[in-house]
Amino acid sequence: MPAHMFDLPKFKKAYLYQVPISMRWGEKKLNELCKGRIGVDPREGHAFLFFNTKRDCLKLFFYDALGSNELQKLMPKGGFVLPAPVAGEHFVEITPSLVPRLFSR
Repeated sequence: MPAHMFDLPKFKKAYLYQVPISMRWGEKKLNELCKGRIGVDPREGHAFLFFNTKRDCLKLFFYDALGSNELQKLMPKGGFVLPAPVAGEHFVEITPSLVPRLFSR
């Protein structure tokens, strides 16, 4: 049985935003954040990861041929292990191949 029910596209680059956000934010707010703070247009084949204050929820935001996509994964026991923040940076670039592994079972 597959680890997940869908296939994620191959991403050119993947970025992890270094500041917690509200998981209620949608396409418009996430687009503004990607373009304004990170300086990257999400429509160019990149993946963007965001986390909440408790670090127990991870959101993936990306575009494919059908439009914008948002996936959330809740990890109530233990949360996620995230890369250490880089001082003065709003984001850290991560390996794109890591993204599907974060959203598998």
